[in-house]
Amino acid sequence: MSINYQNLIRESEEDLLDLEKKHRSTHLSHRLRMLRLLKSETSKSIQQAADMLGYSWRQCQRWITTYRQEGLDALLIDRTRKRGNHKERVTPEAWASLGEAMKRGEIDTYERARKFLAEHHGIHYKDRSSIFRLFKRHQVKAKTGRYRHKKADPKEQEAFKKTSPPG
Repeated sequence: MSINYQNLIRESEEDLLDLEKKHRSTHLSHRLRMLRLLKSETSKSIQQAADMLGYSWRQCQRWITTYRQEGLDALLIDRTRKRGNHKERVTPEAWASLGEAMKRGEIDTYERARKFLAEHHGIHYKDRSSIFRLFKRHQVKAKTGRYRHKKADPKEQEAFKKTSPPG
């Protein structure tokens, strides 16, 4: 039994194309493109549309089910960004304190950042990956210095830099 997507999808191809252009730089455009492909009969089935879009059949099936049950507005709700009602654990004061400690060179790994927050602010994170995600949310990249050999002499290196020709 095949589904007549032309009747199922209420919006016109032109409206779907306009919406797809409006949401061009977001992942919502893929949902709209799927509807447009089915409406125009460019793809005859959800499997064909999924293959054309590079998604799994199951994901496209979820989208069409949402569309059938709740409509286009529900399909265009961006559910990926809202993962519950979680508040940020790190207060602005704790984040500033962490930043200062990093500038002073006290913190050079995610593990040390995790321990610093626990000891100084009572903010506990499960592991380093949680701290990694915290840094990513705050758009802070981990910057580390270069390793130095244990036998390297800093004075000798500075003297070498001063006498070397410019690179």
